[in-house]
Amino acid sequence: LGQVYRARLRSTDQDVAVKVQRPDILETVSLDLFLLLSYGRLVDKVCSVLTNQVPYHESFLTDFAAGAYMELNYENEGSNQEYFRSELRKRKGTKDRVVVPRVHGEHTTRRVLVSEWIDGTPLARSSPEQIRRLIPVGVELFLTQLLDIGRFHADPHPGNLYVTKSKEDGTTPVLCLLDFGLVAKVSQDERESMTRAIVNLLRGDYDALISTDAKSLGFLPPDADVTDLRPVLETILRRGLLESGSDMNDRRRNLMAISDELNEVFFRYPFSVPPFFALVTRGLGLLEGIALAGDPDFD
Repeated sequence: LGQVYRARLRSTDQDVAVKVQRPDILETVSLDLFLLLSYGRLVDKVCSVLTNQVPYHESFLTDFAAGAYMELNYENEGSNQEYFRSELRKRKGTKDRVVVPRVHGEHTTRRVLVSEWIDGTPLARSSPEQIRRLIPVGVELFLTQLLDIGRFHADPHPGNLYVTKSKEDGTTPVLCLLDFGLVAKVSQDERESMTRAIVNLLRGDYDALISTDAKSLGFLPPDADVTDLRPVLETILRRGLLESGSDMNDRRRNLMAISDELNEVFFRYPFSVPPFFALVTRGLGLLEGIALAGDPDFD
């Protein structure tokens, strides 16, 4: 969507990152989104006839389109960046271990974003030892966003996570989080529901997970009858999560083997994917990919 340049402010002689939006990108993105929405409507019609799924593709893609247009507004991105910078500095677990560049709002417009220049190396290109040391920081960083702050950086790809040096001592490696164009908002109710779901999943309480949490998070309608669904999902989850042992390769093979069963269940029952949750799982999936590059046994 844009190109980043290194520049220097005349007023302070300070190095800055200048992100400039590509010409005519609005027209290109609009055409892509129109085609995606058309595809979503078609998929919903087909699924309504052939499956018991609640149509959700069009609404999901509509939310995605709204997020895409917000990414084109660099004033909004600058506002997100300053919000995260402020909130993360208040948290004990992130204030000394995570850096967010300061935005120069007086030089920022809808198509140009000017922020503090950070020297560093992409986390994914760091040594395995460095990745293993900083991945716990990254996990805490994103769980803090997801379960505490209520806003979630939904695009933590390798180019947006850097390793830099602490400003306090100039030597300690810390994480730098960049690019706040795509941010998902998670309401207080959603955060509480997600926390309960995580606890029930860890405890193996699949009855509560399916009967209550799946409904409160929006995966199933509130009035959905889960009598027949509960034993099927309990069996699949138990095999995939509890009975697959501690070897990561065995666990991955087991999860791949049950994916076809899960797909069948999702088509047979009125499941839908909450838009915010799709962004959250995408973000965590990208973070997991970086973690596995440094630690193949990362779970």
